[in-house]
Amino acid sequence: MSHARIPTLCILLLAASLPQAQAQDAALQPGEAFVTRFAGTAGANGRAVINPNGTVGSIIDLRMPRRPPQGQHWVDEPQRNPVTAAEVGQVFGVALDEGPNVFVAATAAFGLHRTPDNAQWMPGMWGPGGPGGVYVLERNRGYRPRVLAQIGLSGRPNSGAALGNIAYDKWHKQLFVSDLETGMIHRLRAADGADGGYYDHGTQGRANFLDAENKQPRSMTPIAFDPNSGARIADCQGKFDLTPECWNVAASGRRVWGLGMRREQGSGEVRLYYAVWSSPALGNAAWNQAAEDDKRNSVWSVRLGPDGNFDPSGVRREFLLPDFFVKQEDIARAGYSQPVSDIAFPECGGRAAMLVAERGGLRNLGLEADNPFAYPHEARTLRYELYQDGVWRPVGRYDVGFYNRQKDGEPFLRANCAGGAAFGLGYTDAWIASRSQPDQFVWISGDSLCSPDGPCNLPPPAPSAATPPTAPGQPAPTLASDQGAQGDDSEVHGLQGLREAAFDQLAPPAAFRPYPNDGSEPYPPAGPSLAYLIDTDINVDAAGNLIPDELTRNDATKIGDVAIYQVCAGPVAAAALPPPPPAPPEGLLWIEEGHIPELSHGWFYSHGREWSHYRWASHWPVMSHQRIQSWHDPRRTLIHDLRPSRVHNLFISVVHDVRPSWVHDRRRTVVHDEIRSRLHDPRRSQVHDLRRSVEHDRRLSVGGHPREQSHHNLLSQIGHVPVGSHLVALSLRNHVPFGSHATALSRRGHVPAGSHDPARSRQIVTTPSITHLTALSRRGHTPPGSHNAIASRGTVHSAAASKAQTTIPTIQHTTAASRATAHTKAASRRTGHSAAASRGTGHSATASRATVHSTAASRGPTHSAVASRGAVHSAVASRGPVHSTALSRARVHQPAASRGSKGGGTTTITRTPPKIVPQPRVQPPKKCPPGQRC
Repeated sequence: MSHARIPTLCILLLAASLPQAQAQDAALQPGEAFVTRFAGTAGANGRAVINPNGTVGSIIDLRMPRRPPQGQHWVDEPQRNPVTAAEVGQVFGVALDEGPNVFVAATAAFGLHRTPDNAQWMPGMWGPGGPGGVYVLERNRGYRPRVLAQIGLSGRPNSGAALGNIAYDKWHKQLFVSDLETGMIHRLRAADGADGGYYDHGTQGRANFLDAENKQPRSMTPIAFDPNSGARIADCQGKFDLTPECWNVAASGRRVWGLGMRREQGSGEVRLYYAVWSSPALGNAAWNQAAEDDKRNSVWSVRLGPDGNFDPSGVRREFLLPDFFVKQEDIARAGYSQPVSDIAFPECGGRAAMLVAERGGLRNLGLEADNPFAYPHEARTLRYELYQDGVWRPVGRYDVGFYNRQKDGEPFLRANCAGGAAFGLGYTDAWIASRSQPDQFVWISGDSLCSPDGPCNLPPPAPSAATPPTAPGQPAPTLASDQGAQGDDSEVHGLQGLREAAFDQLAPPAAFRPYPNDGSEPYPPAGPSLAYLIDTDINVDAAGNLIPDELTRNDATKIGDVAIYQVCAGPVAAAALPPPPPAPPEGLLWIEEGHIPELSHGWFYSHGREWSHYRWASHWPVMSHQRIQSWHDPRRTLIHDLRPSRVHNLFISVVHDVRPSWVHDRRRTVVHDEIRSRLHDPRRSQVHDLRRSVEHDRRLSVGGHPREQSHHNLLSQIGHVPVGSHLVALSLRNHVPFGSHATALSRRGHVPAGSHDPARSRQIVTTPSITHLTALSRRGHTPPGSHNAIASRGTVHSAAASKAQTTIPTIQHTTAASRATAHTKAASRRTGHSAAASRGTGHSATASRATVHSTAASRGPTHSAVASRGAVHSAVASRGPVHSTALSRARVHQPAASRGSKGGGTTTITRTPPKIVPQPRVQPPKKCPPGQRC
């Protein structure tokens, strides 16, 4: 470890601002988590053995970070009530009840370990419950463990493959446990561990089920468990510990791991969701002869009866997991993706969302090896949402950690999930967990959150008294002194916490292209840069000093599951489900080589109005303009950023000023995350031709407006910093060369003075320290001399001018005022448009699209589709008559290729050479005199 790095990390310590940890026997509090992990090793006779005193699970206090999540290592998080390997052995799955009591289950996820003579299990491998042990850590016993149950099958004990995960059913006060050896799901009474029977997916589930994606009844060849089988401890052809093929893990297609509980909206039906692992791994040669859908990992559910028992007549296959691997050697080794080891739903209801967390399979390279217990950097955390047609569809993926598989090859994703995910509490403006904000954060167990191969962010300067706090719904302020701060290469393996809406694309196209050779990344680390990163090891001693060894030890593949305690204040109104996406047009799909719609656009419909602007009350009048259901919170939306509204049809709402829409809470618009929009890497859209974006009316951006009142203090959320204060992304128009490009946008640090080279604004920059492109400004800008630094940032710009009154009644917002050679922020937030104007008493189609936007035009008790979207709202009006990849990436890309054949599942694709269709050059609109429309 570099000694120069320790002082840098020392300033991360928050001990001075954090209260001391609670007493060890205190009850688990809302916002606290229980996290499992491998116990670690100790030395014995010159050999590494399991440390019997090592921690395998503990309570971690996530309630008071007191700083915004900015992608740094939270080094001194409070931990308490550790449970050791001597007490319970190695455990992975964890669940909580209302007590709150903690339940954990024995596991082989951290390898199987025998003594050197293979005579017995290594001490610390199992607790008193053996390979089938389920333990309860009871609140009234100070969270000391005891055996709750020993899972077996009709008197047959588990021989070594152990258990998968565990889930608590709060509606029937029972537990469900998956068995990795038999493939069964066992039912236990939570109070005393009484056996309630089991469910056999291999024979009951596969025999008769409903395919939820196409609503068709299906059946598959049953796969039965052989009760005479067992772990081949004595006759394994290799060393038993290091040969998972000898562990007797259930066969592909009946191997169940992840579990989750949910009560359906409307019907009140309770269902157990479970994940099935299909893979050629662990010696399953039969996988190669299976049907294509049977080769994919999948998520299923089974209905529970009124008494909580399994109802095999109500089995559904909910969806197939999207492929991860693209190399044939990876597919031959592991299948199309790694298994789902955890399933999580919002604890307090409301949103129909699901998290699925993958883990890198099972293996054991030995206690002294790096990455010993799973294949690292191959596991995702995906987010699914339920639609009105009853289908769960993937809407995104949470980047986990900073390492992006640069050394592993495609796909270049931050796929460092360790197999656990849970919803948690949101935070106040002071960054203290709030019980009134359940399910607002997502916490994911992960490997390599920070590492030498993927450094995380260094801490920002300590906030001054003049710096206002950053609200949870807004990004942290970016100061000139902390831009480009990615550089902490300490080893951090444990938990990543971020806002639940901070997910990224399921499969960014850049992740499936050759890695950039200019020192840049395929796409920016938006999620990890806005996350808390916690190492599950104790990184500081009792005196608050860093423990250097803890910052240099690689604990990848040694992190387990996570569960977070929350208390729901009362019944939560169910959110309206979005309509399903439209069916793709029929006909042949023209697909570019290397562009697979199932991976990139098939499930997103990222250029379709129905998906990008018709979800979660975005442009649906029933939801977006009924105040009861609009989720508007005026405290949370300090500004309205025009950048995410690039496809707003200005023909329908000509002079509507979006800035005074103070009551729109972006945190509730799940599909359009303001934070991720700001971190969009414009290099990937270099050829997007705005001339073809018919929804953008250039005629409305004619004329100029003064700079003196263009910059408002609310936009910066901090005191005005003169140098580098003009952000390119906010202007989206011609901007000035000198000092205008912020380091935060380029993700590289550069010297402020003279840093902008106009010659480099018209070419693809290959120098790692400069990433300013013409595509970023959306227009070419004039050569040096077009921008007067004095006028923009010098003596003329003062605090008074920055905060001056901008709503001058005599100045009207006309087409001339909205578009000129130099477009600044003032054009978007001009003249006399206040909250009253945005929320008036009457809203009609005429008022919405008139030349003058009156006070009474924007708000009333009655809101119709005509008023919101015009008499006719068609795809042509929203997206133009033809939208192809030529607009986005200068390639031949038909709309059908952008959507795939359906919203999920497997699509057979005929690859053909792309046809290059020349796009006609569109003449720019004629300029009109100021104040007039043409």
